[in-house]
Amino acid sequence: MFNKFKVLSLTACAVFLLQSCLSGDGALFHVPSENAPNLVNDISVNGYATLRGGSAQLDGLFQLAGTVSGTVDSDLCSVKTHKMLYDTIDSVGGTTKSSGVVMVPYGDNAACSGSRPVVLYAHGTNADSNYDLSQLAASPANPAAGEAGLLLAFYASKGYVVVAPNYAGYANVESGLSYHPYIDEKQQSTEMMDALNHVRTYASDIGASLSSKLFISGLSQGGYVAMATHKALEAEGETVTASAPISGPYSVGEFLDEVMGGNFNDGISTFAPMYLTALQKASNIYSNPNEVYATSPIDYSLIAESALPGKGATGATSVGLPDDDNILSLFSTNFMSDYNAAVTGTTTENASFNVWKLAHEADLQDWSPKAPLVMCGANTDPVVYHSNSTRMATYWSALVNVGLVVNVDLDAVPAGDFAPIQGAWQQAAPAAAAVHGTTGVYCAAAALVTFNKL
Repeated sequence: MFNKFKVLSLTACAVFLLQSCLSGDGALFHVPSENAPNLVNDISVNGYATLRGGSAQLDGLFQLAGTVSGTVDSDLCSVKTHKMLYDTIDSVGGTTKSSGVVMVPYGDNAACSGSRPVVLYAHGTNADSNYDLSQLAASPANPAAGEAGLLLAFYASKGYVVVAPNYAGYANVESGLSYHPYIDEKQQSTEMMDALNHVRTYASDIGASLSSKLFISGLSQGGYVAMATHKALEAEGETVTASAPISGPYSVGEFLDEVMGGNFNDGISTFAPMYLTALQKASNIYSNPNEVYATSPIDYSLIAESALPGKGATGATSVGLPDDDNILSLFSTNFMSDYNAAVTGTTTENASFNVWKLAHEADLQDWSPKAPLVMCGANTDPVVYHSNSTRMATYWSALVNVGLVVNVDLDAVPAGDFAPIQGAWQQAAPAAAAVHGTTGVYCAAAALVTFNKL
């Protein structure tokens, strides 16, 4: 029944721009903003025709979601989208603001009325600070439109209340944050819980009746954040119904070891400045201000030349770090040389050693879920290697054996509940450059299968 989706290597997936990894631990709820989320759009069932008619990619998402859930277009819920602005923390625990989207389904169908389950969603990496998931219909050109469309097609229109932060540093001038705390475990899991708490506080104001069922998902960077949030919520005594992290760098330290060992992932020129900027803000990894990577969330492609580990403080000349073997080899060689020098005591702790140490501290191989957790990705992913999921499955081998933890490889021989989705993925055969983003679509299908059962 999935055969007609063989062309769904959806270039829409390009909107799930390259994503990756990392930092922290622990999380707390914080006092929400005093303002209820503002209504942005009211998408009636009839309104879907306009949205889908203007985008073949969005229409494809709705078709796939309908096939997975066994629903037809007449079953779709109407959805009100709201933009929320809430209080959260920055990298050092100070107060800042962030924003996001809340999608509230409604309608006469049983799946659209009454108390509705919640999907708490973490988006993938994007280097555009204008990223705003609330602008799906209001501003289709917004870089978040594609991922927002996925949330609408797979979850909100199917009766799930969607809560999805834009992340601190994005989409609003009120934040005042000049950077994004990129894969900072403590900050990002706390922000996810702050967003959820904000929606719970104002649920009646926006006409949302929330059931006790709480699902978590996210793509790439968001896959890491989703897993970290599952961990943090259970640590706070919250009941998570299930989570579905997608293509995330969960074993951050070992992933860094792999990349710095010379197995460079696609998109490293975007990820490295974002990650090192976040580490600098949270942990002051560079003692010399001239060694700090660019801190602007608008242009992550510029790095101070002196920030290349091993080069020393040679000034702050900005250079690009393209996916060029020579430059990347220099980067990794200098990184490992500095790290080894610190380990052997040849020199004192340096930036490279600090990065390595913080990355390994951010590894999520330090907890066990109490609720079902379905990881999903593709072995052919050149951006975030599926070895991250495999390492987590090995770590949780006992939970895998009892079925509480599942590791879905879209490239594997189709089997079990997800066989139709794996078959459709393999028929689609997305080009290498599109594999990572496209996992966001097919793994969302796997997440929907999982959530619907619960």
